[in-house]
Amino acid sequence: MIRPSVLVLAACAPVAFAQQYEFTVTSGSATVEGTTTITTAGSLIGDYDPDTNPEGTQTRPGLFGGSGNNPIPASADFLLETGGQTSPTGSFALSADLGAGAVSVSGLLLDLLGGDDLPAELAVTLLYSTFRTFNPTFLYPGGIPITIPLGQLGAITGATVEQTDPGVGVLTPTGDPNVFDLTVAVPVSITFGVELTPIGGDPVVQEIGPFPAFLPLAGQFIVVNDSTAQVSLVIEEQQGEQVIPIDPPLEMPALPLELPTLGSATAGVILTLSADSITISTILGASITATGVNVSCEADWNGDGQLNFFDVQAYLADFSAQNSRADLAPDGQFNFFDVQRFLSMFSAGCSDT
Repeated sequence: MIRPSVLVLAACAPVAFAQQYEFTVTSGSATVEGTTTITTAGSLIGDYDPDTNPEGTQTRPGLFGGSGNNPIPASADFLLETGGQTSPTGSFALSADLGAGAVSVSGLLLDLLGGDDLPAELAVTLLYSTFRTFNPTFLYPGGIPITIPLGQLGAITGATVEQTDPGVGVLTPTGDPNVFDLTVAVPVSITFGVELTPIGGDPVVQEIGPFPAFLPLAGQFIVVNDSTAQVSLVIEEQQGEQVIPIDPPLEMPALPLELPTLGSATAGVILTLSADSITISTILGASITATGVNVSCEADWNGDGQLNFFDVQAYLADFSAQNSRADLAPDGQFNFFDVQRFLSMFSAGCSDT
C-alpha cells in the first residue's frame, strides 16, 4: 500500500518521475511578535464601600458638585504584547523532479513555538469622561488616555502553521549537481493560542484563528544520497492584522486599578467593562533545516500512486526508447535483465515500510 502522503504528492507533481520525501524539521529559529488588543466599553467607580472599605476612593462626574460614589463612563483597550526567538518543530512531504526542475510540498505543519510559551506583557489604556476623586483628591480631565502597565499576565501558548492546499515551485541547478535552489509558494492557515490571566482570576486560554496566509519559501534542496535529502528554507516575514467583532459583547471580570496622581498616592477604582472586538496584529518569520527520507516506490513507474498495468506500459516505453532510467541492472545495456528486475519490483509492490 502506497503512503497517503506520497499519493497526494504524486497527484500534484508536474511530471511522472519525481522522488518523494518525508521531511522532519531538525533545527531552525523563528521570530514571533504579536499584539492582541481587546476593545471594551463600560464604567469605572471608586473602590469606596461604607462597610468594607470606608477609607477608599470615591468618584464623582464633572469638575464640581455631586456627592457620593458614582460610576464614570469609560472605555479601555487591553494590550497584550509579546515577541521573541523560538525553535520551531514540524514536518512536511516534498516531491522533487530534478530533471524537470519541479518541486511540490504537501502536509506542511509547523509549531513555531516548538512547544514552549512566549510570555506577554499586559497593559490597559483608559479613556473616560471628566471626573474627580476623593481620598485622594484629584481631577482627571476627560479625553486624556492613561496607560497602566499590569505586568506579565498573559502568554502566547501556540503559533501553528498548517498547509491548506498543494504548494508548487521550481528547483534551479547550482554548480554542485547535488544542490538545487528551491522556491515554492505554500497556502496555509495560521492559528494562535493566547492565555490571559485577569487580576485575581484564573488563566483563560483562547484560540485565535485560523487566519489564511500564503507563505513564499526559498532555500536549497540537497541530495545527500539515494535515501536522504536535506532542505534549508527561509519563511519570509509575514505581517497580518485581523479585527474580530464580539457580538454579543463579552462581560469581563471587574478589574481593580490604582490610578496615578501628582503625588505618591493612587486612586483606587474598579473597572467594569464589556469587550466588543479583538484586533490581532502579528509578525512571523522563520528559517528551518529539515532532513528527508526518500519514500518513493520504484515500481510506481508513472508516479500516480498506484501499481497497475500503466506502470508496466510506462516502463516498457522507456525501455524501448532506451531511456537511461530503464537501465535497472545497471550495466549500460538494455536487455532481459532490466525487464526482469522491473517485474521483480512490480511483484514486490509498495508498502508502508
